[in-house]
Amino acid sequence: MTAADPYDHHDASPAITAREVRVRLGGLEILHGIDLDAYPGEAVAIMGGNGSGKSTLVRALVGALPASAGSISVFGSPRSRATAARIGYVPQRASAGGGVTATAREVVQSGLLGAGQLLLPRDAKARALAALDDLGVANLESRDIASLSGGEQQRVLIARALVRDPDLLILDEPMAGVDVPSQEALSQALTARRDAGASIIIVLHELGVLAPLVHHAVVLEHGCVTHIGEPPRALGVHALPGHDHVHAHADLPQPDGSTFSWEVRP
Repeated sequence: MTAADPYDHHDASPAITAREVRVRLGGLEILHGIDLDAYPGEAVAIMGGNGSGKSTLVRALVGALPASAGSISVFGSPRSRATAARIGYVPQRASAGGGVTATAREVVQSGLLGAGQLLLPRDAKARALAALDDLGVANLESRDIASLSGGEQQRVLIARALVRDPDLLILDEPMAGVDVPSQEALSQALTARRDAGASIIIVLHELGVLAPLVHHAVVLEHGCVTHIGEPPRALGVHALPGHDHVHAHADLPQPDGSTFSWEVRP
């Protein structure tokens, strides 16, 4: 890279490294040789327009989509169950549903279960309450998740990713369609994790309240990296009141191989 390379001052090893990653879906190549590094104590924004490949990239990073070429290593090793346990993943926001009743605390506690794991640790309740408190929603612990607002649900989803105290946190558009108080709560929680040494990768359409959090951006266009460095600061509409940006999901893959089912509600 050039002298402006945002990685050239690092002594520590990256939390995650992607090299020449390509992803094909339905016979079409969506990502064309992506390189990315995320280091401990820093937040990297993945930015770009709709259809640029942002969500495809993060799903490839967590192993939800297979790469057709290239390599992805986590903490210096190929992805495995051991490395997956150190990753927290927040997919694009969707509302709880599917006819299954669960409280906010139960949703967060489910983040402590890996693939094939049926029993929660003894301290699961305390850890879930602490994660909810980090996001400012401990008072909602006994509420049915489906009854919460979009912003409250998003805080619960992020608390679910944080409950294992991950070293690497990957979030796909966590600010989309949530209210300003929730955005501020999310910003504070993520900043605290970054300052504690976690590595953060976050998909954003615009920086908004997360501008102080982000160290640099990787900008995608048509599945290619077009910029690495200072984040673009164009003003968009995704954080404005009344704008919603909700995606339907079912059986969302997690880094440890488990799934988490959600359904969009209007």
